[in-house]
Amino acid sequence: MGNWDVLAELDPLWTILSDPTKKFGKWDSKEFFGTGAKEAERVLALCRSHSLDISFGKLLDFGCGVGRMTRGFSHFFSSCTGIDVSSKMVGLAKQFNADVSKCDFVVSDRPELPFESNSFDFVFSLLVLQHLPTKTMIRGFIAEFIRVAKDGGVIVFQLPNEVPLRRRIQLRRRLWSLLSAVGVPQSWLFKTAGLAPIQMNGISKDQVESCISSHGARVQAAERYDLAEDEYHSYYYIVQKPAKVQA
Repeated sequence: MGNWDVLAELDPLWTILSDPTKKFGKWDSKEFFGTGAKEAERVLALCRSHSLDISFGKLLDFGCGVGRMTRGFSHFFSSCTGIDVSSKMVGLAKQFNADVSKCDFVVSDRPELPFESNSFDFVFSLLVLQHLPTKTMIRGFIAEFIRVAKDGGVIVFQLPNEVPLRRRIQLRRRLWSLLSAVGVPQSWLFKTAGLAPIQMNGISKDQVESCISSHGARVQAAERYDLAEDEYHSYYYIVQKPAKVQA
C-alpha cells in the first residue's frame, strides 16, 4: 500500500506503464491515456473474436492506478468504476478524469472487493495481479472477479505464467526495502540508484484455469498479452460467468 503511494508521488504514469523511455516524468498525459483507449479497443476486439456477447453497462477496472484503462473503457460502457489500493493513485485518477462523468474511483486495501455479488457486466485487470505478494492473494482476487461479475458477465485479466527464479529474487526491490529501512531517501533510491519496490509474481496457465473453473466460470480463451515477452510471458484470460438458466 505505502509503496504504491510513494511511487504515485515519484512517477505515477511510469509506475503504471513502465516504458523505459518515459521514466522520470517523461510521459505526455494525452499520449499515456491514448494507450488506454487503444488497449480497451484491443480487449473488446479479442472478446468479439471469441464470440462473447458483452453488455456495455457497468465495468470494473481492478488496480486502476490513475485511471488509464478506466477512461479507455468509458468510450464503450455506461459507467466505469476504478478501484486501487493507493489513495494517492485514486486521487490522481479523480484529477485526470474529472472531465469524464462516467468514471468513478474507489480506494480499498481489503482482500475482498467492496461490491455486491453480480454487480458488473465486465470486470477487467491489467498489469496488477502480478504485483500482489502471494499466489493465494492472486487466486483470491480472481475468485472475487467472478463473484462480482453478473451472470453472463465477462471477465478479462492479465497475468504472467511462472516467473523464472532469477526474476523472482528481485534484488532491486530487496535493496529498496533494505535501504529505505535504514533511512535512505526513497526519491534518491528511485531517481539516482534506479531502484523500485515493484514485485513480480505469476501463476501457471493450468493453475489459473483450474482456479477459474473451481469458482464456476469458464475460460473462453487465453491470449498472449505481449508477444515481445520472451523468458516468460503473460496471458489475457478471457472468462465468462455462466448465465442462469431460466426455469
